Amino acid sequence: MKHPAPVTRAIIFGNIGVAVLDVLLTLKSPSSDSAIRQTLSLSAANLFDGAWWEPFTYMWLHAPPIGFWLTHILFNMLTLSIFGKPMEARLGPRRFVALYLVGGFAAAAAFLGQAWWQGGGTLAGLQANTQEIEGASGAVLAVVAAFAVYFPDARLFIFPFPFPVRASRAVRVFIGLSIAMMFIPALSFIGHSAHIGGLLAGFFLARAWHQAAPQPPVLVSKVERGMEEMAATLAVSQLNEAEFLVEVRHLLGELGKGHWRPLTSRERALLRRAHLLV
Repeated sequence: MKHPAPVTRAIIFGNIGVAVLDVLLTLKSPSSDSAIRQTLSLSAANLFDGAWWEPFTYMWLHAPPIGFWLTHILFNMLTLSIFGKPMEARLGPRRFVALYLVGGFAAAAAFLGQAWWQGGGTLAGLQANTQEIEGASGAVLAVVAAFAVYFPDARLFIFPFPFPVRASRAVRVFIGLSIAMMFIPALSFIGHSAHIGGLLAGFFLARAWHQAAPQPPVLVSKVERGMEEMAATLAVSQLNEAEFLVEVRHLLGELGKGHWRPLTSRERALLRRAHLLV
């Protein structure tokens, strides 16, 4: 059976493979960075020394296999798994790859821009900056931002908020928090500028694609849609428990295959009765 999101799965496997190799090499030489870490991490100094590949390779590497390493890769890959599947189904494999890579490159550019600013806004200051960055966060957040463009009303649970937040609002809040945390010295080990770069790139790229795509015409007025929703809700409320469970299971099985499409009024009513939609 063909996987519904082959690119998402390939990216996750690729990141896990690099992480396992990094751990094995680190175990051989625990007193220094592994060879793969020295080669793949991105820094302005390395880039000026000719390491042109680093803006691409850094996004396949995560924090060193100590401390927050497991949290870093697990959070990124779990987020990609959740948001990558619906976005790949909506955009198709080619555009999804473009979205992911553009997000990663934009995150690298934002990181280098911050390094330039910290170096006094001079080329010499940028060239002397040896701070390194690694991780797929920028590319993954580009996917999250694109999700907010295509599904702005989707409700997300984001720690530490105890209530669901609309996807479009969640992205704006995250950008604001990332900007604020850039100026907190204790959090300087986190690539906040890269997060912002990935989010903005994903948002504007997805917005351009979304606006260019022809939108379905509005065939009925708001009043007619409201009447249709009320009729569907009434019809679903009159189903007995057995009939209701059969329809809900069939609907969830169909949606679980990854084939995204607009829900009908009856399907929305079924999900509301099952407390899966508000």
